[in-house]
Amino acid sequence: MTINQDINIEKKEKMEYPPIPKDVYQSELLDVNMESRPTFDTKNYPKEEQEMENVLNFQFTLLEGSDSKGELRGRNIWANFVPTYLYINKKGKNKLYKIIEALQSKEIDPDQEVLGITQDTLNSLIGKQCRISVEPVIKGDKTYDNITDWLKSNNDMTPLTDEEKDKATVKKDKDGIDINEEIKADDIPF
Repeated sequence: MTINQDINIEKKEKMEYPPIPKDVYQSELLDVNMESRPTFDTKNYPKEEQEMENVLNFQFTLLEGSDSKGELRGRNIWANFVPTYLYINKKGKNKLYKIIEALQSKEIDPDQEVLGITQDTLNSLIGKQCRISVEPVIKGDKTYDNITDWLKSNNDMTPLTDEEKDKATVKKDKDGIDINEEIKADDIPF
């Protein structure tokens, strides 16, 4: 079989994304997915001895902001390793509580607490907006974007266009590995 059309394959250099400045940004939930990962306590054990747990990964895309390089609209930031259960401890509500409440612009009600949060509920949050508090974290010679809090939206902004969503969507290669070069929260070494 031969290629029957004109093509020109170009080399692309690794893209650099400077840290997002510390601030609160309006964002849109672009995607949420679940994956199975070794628990924190067993992640360094041999593979056959690791205990696995399901965690949620939320992909937020900024709708506003700028830095010294230009506009931040369309930049992604992730909340990874979000537990698949709701709890409140002496420090307050866990990440999942905060994310759901911010995206649905109201507290989780008693029915949601009793019946649980279903995949339909999580999927219904895609496309919703909230404000996220972002703070850079420096580890060694790298700086990572870290979401420190989720807040309900005061006023929704212009949502992402289909083109912006496509550009922000993580593309995967044939082995399922991300080909986008943007640093994600799960790259943070702690």
